[in-house]
Amino acid sequence: LNFNFIKIDLSNLEAVKKITFPKLNNEVLLINNAAQIGEIMPLNLKKETSIINEYNLNIITPTLLCAKFITTYSDNNKLILNVSSGAANNAIASWNTYCSAKSALDSLTSVIKEEKYSKLSIFSIHPGVIDTEMQKKIRATAPDLFPLLNKFTNYYNNNQLEKPNVIAEKFLYIIQNHDKFNQNIVSIRDININ
Repeated sequence: LNFNFIKIDLSNLEAVKKITFPKLNNEVLLINNAAQIGEIMPLNLKKETSIINEYNLNIITPTLLCAKFITTYSDNNKLILNVSSGAANNAIASWNTYCSAKSALDSLTSVIKEEKYSKLSIFSIHPGVIDTEMQKKIRATAPDLFPLLNKFTNYYNNNQLEKPNVIAEKFLYIIQNHDKFNQNIVSIRDININ
């Protein structure tokens, strides 16, 4: 695999609008992992700027990147993996912008698939509960702001968080076998590569 890196602040929409993808003649892949859980608190406690910034990064930026990618590589075989979350299907108190943006990302993925772009495969991936910095942030939230704190602390204490390298291997499996998937919303936990 060859990679092209563009260093940019994906929460800055003006910078995102200026992104140009390099012209390539081979197969291309976009892993759309621009996201943050944002401030974990009830919606009425959030500042307007936080709400706007969280939506910008979690849904506006991925939408812009999908559009640019499809346009730039109209003649290429192309694959988009939008990194979503099980939170897209679950109303988790205090994850207001995160849950709703991930739900929107799943819907965007399905709509793009229905638009039937030439040589495009697109999936929304639900990675599951992974041992990442995001989980550390969740566990550090004050109990009065996050009613499900104990549940997520127990994932960690009971060693139920998946290792990032296992998730990475399953992403690679999807990339190498994307033509074998019939659904465009894919849960990592349903993939067995052993």
